[in-house]
Amino acid sequence: MKIAAVICEFNPFHNGHAYLLSKIKAEGGRQIVCVMSGNVTQRGKLACADKYTRAEHAIKGGADMVAELPAEYACAPAEIFALGGVKIARLCGADELWFGSECGDMELLRAAARLTSPSNIPYQKRVKEILEEGVSYPVAMQRAAREFADDAVAEVLASPNNMLGIEYVRAAEKLGCNMRLYTVPRLSSSHLSETLEGNVSSSKAIRRATAEGEIEKAAQAVPDFVFPVLSNKDSSEGFIAVLKKTILTSDIKRIFDMGEGLDNKIRKLALGAASQDELALSVKSKRYTFARINRLLMNIALGNTCTASVLKDCAVGYINVLAVARDSRHLLRTLARPAVTRPRDRARLNVPHCVTDNADLLFKCCAYDYDDKMRLV
Repeated sequence: MKIAAVICEFNPFHNGHAYLLSKIKAEGGRQIVCVMSGNVTQRGKLACADKYTRAEHAIKGGADMVAELPAEYACAPAEIFALGGVKIARLCGADELWFGSECGDMELLRAAARLTSPSNIPYQKRVKEILEEGVSYPVAMQRAAREFADDAVAEVLASPNNMLGIEYVRAAEKLGCNMRLYTVPRLSSSHLSETLEGNVSSSKAIRRATAEGEIEKAAQAVPDFVFPVLSNKDSSEGFIAVLKKTILTSDIKRIFDMGEGLDNKIRKLALGAASQDELALSVKSKRYTFARINRLLMNIALGNTCTASVLKDCAVGYINVLAVARDSRHLLRTLARPAVTRPRDRARLNVPHCVTDNADLLFKCCAYDYDDKMRLV
């Protein structure tokens, strides 16, 4: 039987995610393994619910097993996020990778991946020239793309899920994976849309609606079993206090992805910020995007001093399994690395303290406590 992987966050799990899993199941003869961000996400924020609860939602929504994407990969730029996700998917035995995208066209994504490859020197040189005009990196990529390719390829670079899909293509090639890649068109207008669109809305729109007290409206976009987490407490107030303390009492120069001089700017502005977003907005610039700064702030709180070169090596010693369906427990025996399903497994395997542990402690400090044990659903 084939194993199809989905790299995800499920923050929260919504009807669009359920649609993607149902499309994979409809192909027949496939079991689904999700590689999911844990308690921190790629946008540099704590997740809306703990990783075990969200993994349980994935199983109820159609997945067979959920493995954790370690925090140092989950809270990282798209290239490293994709590399970590693809590597763990392969170690879970996946021979296919499925993902949603705005274009829904693998050939377009592959063409965009070839165009924007680091080995395409003329294109990369032109991007650098456009950056010198003071525009943002995404804008420079698009403008350069229009000079080297048709508008359809350039348009692909305008959407976040398309960009992540391009990184999945590159990651599979770099890691030498023989997985087949499939993309399904997103049902909602955009991953970044902040407006609820009925039964299918983006995670961002759902989170915004719940934060504004519109829980009943947001509930239309999620399965019934997800509804309880919509009323979870906002962890941002607790987080800014932890973040400020870390910034003001630690040497943050060696934090992952720290740009030159950013540590001084962050330290100078931290004390007066009322929230993580406020601090990120005050630090961001044309060179450093809001998303990158938010990830950087989260990595400061996590004490993440990993380097990009180490992360790109993708050394994975074990797989943290968050949830598995009762009739799919055999998948635990197909893993190419030892499985961690409870604390005593970590002790048995002599697993050292890591960035993911810091993420779990941070979540418990700012949000709520939970049991560190795989969910059997």
